[in-house]
Amino acid sequence: MLIATSGSGGGGAQINVHPDEITTIYNQLQAIIAELESSVTPNIQKLGEIDYYQAGKAKPAMEVYAEANEKLMDLYDNYVRASTLVIDVLNTMIETDQAIAEQIIAKLEV
Repeated sequence: MLIATSGSGGGGAQINVHPDEITTIYNQLQAIIAELESSVTPNIQKLGEIDYYQAGKAKPAMEVYAEANEKLMDLYDNYVRASTLVIDVLNTMIETDQAIAEQIIAKLEV
């Protein structure tokens, strides 16, 4: 899809939109999210429940695991957010295409 815009300086600019690339990005994000949901998240929860080190000098160092697990969950949230933004782009593309089609139909008086 090629969109021509008029710049504020009088010149036009073109925006090239490649639907295949956007849908590929979305599909890859969904694959990552699915992997995180099916494999990583359940195992992170299991790791968080293990309390094999009960006392001693290394106890504070073991607290890093909980923080690392939380960071992985943040990663999941970021992928979900990115996926949502891609869907927003796709919806905007659909709405724009519909608006252009309606304008063409109106001009042709069909």
